[in-house]
Amino acid sequence: MASRLDPFGLMKRTFDTLEVSAKVGIRVAAWAGSQLSEALNGAPSRAPLQLESSRRPDPVASPEPLRDKMERLQSRALEQTTKGGQTELFHRILDQIVPDEARILSALSDGSVSPLVNVRGWSRAGILENASLVGRTANLALPLMTPTYVGHLLSLGLLQVGAEDPSLKDDYQILMAESPVLKAIKAGARGPIPARIEKATVRLSGLGLALWDATSGPSS
Repeated sequence: MASRLDPFGLMKRTFDTLEVSAKVGIRVAAWAGSQLSEALNGAPSRAPLQLESSRRPDPVASPEPLRDKMERLQSRALEQTTKGGQTELFHRILDQIVPDEARILSALSDGSVSPLVNVRGWSRAGILENASLVGRTANLALPLMTPTYVGHLLSLGLLQVGAEDPSLKDDYQILMAESPVLKAIKAGARGPIPARIEKATVRLSGLGLALWDATSGPSS
């Protein structure tokens, strides 16, 4: 509030300004003193007092152009040997499979075949595909994932599907009695029309056998 001696409050404003200036001066002096002390003691100095905002991060580097990547691959192909190309391919394949899928390859590595069935509905839509007894013989950690594993290995070219093998009659009966297959057969039926069951076999393909031979030999 203004007084008679200071009707416009000028003296109070002046004192307030001096008080703020003094506080700022004390802070700056304290900071300068700490910097000087660290310099004399050989300690690394902290970053100077900054009023500006921090630097903006560098923009993300753009990916390699597709054409350059293709040209680099073609250049490598000219220098790569057959063995080197095969080794790189096998490394890429192994990076894409899980331990249970490796067990399937091991179970079929002796050239044996395993029964496989596909269950389709009355409209021939797929209800269950690639159900196989290999999941049981390979002692998988997740046997219910057998159809998915077999489908994935087929897509990688490591397995191949063949015709039904009549000599595996008992094995087909065991496979058809498994819970997932029974549920699929029930789901695929429509009234008097039963589900369609396709019997086949699965084994290692040529690529699968080559991969197994390369991985079961001496380390390279």
